[in-house]
Amino acid sequence: MIITFFILIISIVIAFAFIPKLQKNNETKTIVIFSIFLFIGTALNIGITLNLKIPNPIDLITFIFTPIREFIVSLSK
Repeated sequence: MIITFFILIISIVIAFAFIPKLQKNNETKTIVIFSIFLFIGTALNIGITLNLKIPNPIDLITFIFTPIREFIVSLSK
């Protein structure tokens, strides 16, 4: 639980360090993308510290491309 608190604190510090500079330069799109990635990274790190089962991205890629691979192999036979 303490590690989760520290992750949140570090994420807030990172946001306060970068977002004001981006606001000064009127980079709204960059702020949105930065915030999305920071949120995703923070959520994944908290999930890891809480020992949640986080799916591996390779599993999704394998699920999508296995039928395509099998179709291409069947064409070559």
